Amino acid sequence: MSDVSKYESTLNDLILIETEVAILIEKFRVTSESLREKELQLEKLKQENQYLNKRLSELEFELESLKLSNNNTMTGIVNKQDNEVLKEKIKSLISRIDFHLSS
Repeated sequence: MSDVSKYESTLNDLILIETEVAILIEKFRVTSESLREKELQLEKLKQENQYLNKRLSELEFELESLKLSNNNTMTGIVNKQDNEVLKEKIKSLISRIDFHLSS
C-alpha cells in the first residue's frame, strides 16, 4: 500500500471516529438534559407529596374533631332526653303528692 492510501485510510478512520464521538456527545447531552428534567419533576412531586401528606393529617385531625363533637352532641341529646323523662316523672310524683295531701 502506498503512503497516500494509508494516509487516506487513516484519515477516513479518524473522520468515522469523529462522527461517532459527535453522536455520542449528542446522546450524552440529550440524556443529561432528560436527567435534569426528571430530577426537577421528582423535586416537584416530593413537594406535592409533602403538601398532600400535611393536608391529609389536617383532614384526619378535623375528622377526629368532628367525631368527638358528634359524640358530645349525641351525649347532650341523650342527656336532654333523660332530663325530659326525669322532669315528667317528677311532675307526676308532685301531682300524686298534691293529690294525697289535698285529700
